[in-house]
Amino acid sequence: MLFRSARSLLLLAVAASVVLAAGVLPTSGATAAPLWPVPQPYRVTADPVESLAGLPPGSEYVALGDSYSAGYGLGDPTGLPVSACGQSAQDYPHRVAARFGLALHDVTCGGATTADILGGHQFRGVPPQIEALSADTRLVTVTIGGNDADLFGTAAACLALSPAGPVFSGRDAPSCRSTLVQDGVDQLGVKIRSRVALGIATALAAIRNAAPNAQVVFLGYPAIFPDAEHTPAKGCFRSALDLGTLTGSFPANSYPFTNTDVRYLHGVQQDLDDVARSAAAAAGVRYLDVFTSTLSRSACARQGALVSGVTLDSTNGLRRIDLEPGALHPNRSGVAYLARRVEAAVRSAAG
Repeated sequence: MLFRSARSLLLLAVAASVVLAAGVLPTSGATAAPLWPVPQPYRVTADPVESLAGLPPGSEYVALGDSYSAGYGLGDPTGLPVSACGQSAQDYPHRVAARFGLALHDVTCGGATTADILGGHQFRGVPPQIEALSADTRLVTVTIGGNDADLFGTAAACLALSPAGPVFSGRDAPSCRSTLVQDGVDQLGVKIRSRVALGIATALAAIRNAAPNAQVVFLGYPAIFPDAEHTPAKGCFRSALDLGTLTGSFPANSYPFTNTDVRYLHGVQQDLDDVARSAAAAAGVRYLDVFTSTLSRSACARQGALVSGVTLDSTNGLRRIDLEPGALHPNRSGVAYLARRVEAAVRSAAG
């Protein structure tokens, strides 16, 4: 749910219906988390697994960010801030809070942008995320920027019929890169290095100001698209369609991206990671790069992936096709990895 609208999925549905019609199928006494009951197995107790001298049990921890923070697709929904946010009690903030016995206020929400942190009302009844912060806050975590760049919405529009294309959402377009790079200029890259960079920098500065006594940990995005070194010789492509699609079922954990777009979208994600790192340095915020360290375990990997591939779902006899919740998002192993990285950062700063 990092992507904010279903427009690309509607295009996908139309294209998929055409493909099917044509018969073409490619091969301490402290009580944490006071705001809601936290489902097992991540219930925070008064006797945490680990205590930190600089961040004692019961310290206020506020989690901000988008669906990569919210654990979208993992189950155990909290229903907070509203059910449309897709927040899970298995997200990395709940795991971090459980480990250290922190009083968690989790306002993460799928689809959030930096504007939704700063002043936007993403859904009715959902205040700007920054309003959760105060001088009492001792720890802030945030993952943000992907929706500003529309990286994941773009990825959802890049699903292809074969390793050489075409892509579902562009009539006869061999790849997404062919439509996004014009006269040698990468339109998405330009957006990331300008408006997205400014949005992230502004949000981080505002967070520092709203929570002056908190450690702030800005966690990046794990790799969805591998670099050349970690791309198999035969490529990453795994089709999202097979013969079962005729009866409304789809292959699980597919990776339907052209070879060109795997390289292109890896570069886009690298741009976003670079921008995030620079913004964090300018704001004096700790940045955790999990992009480089997960290149061998991207959604392309057939074993050990930390990010789920694509699984499609249809309703009304293939009239509507959607991505299943959690597609292109951290799986259980991925969220556990993110939690470990945040825990290590918190431990080094407050232990």
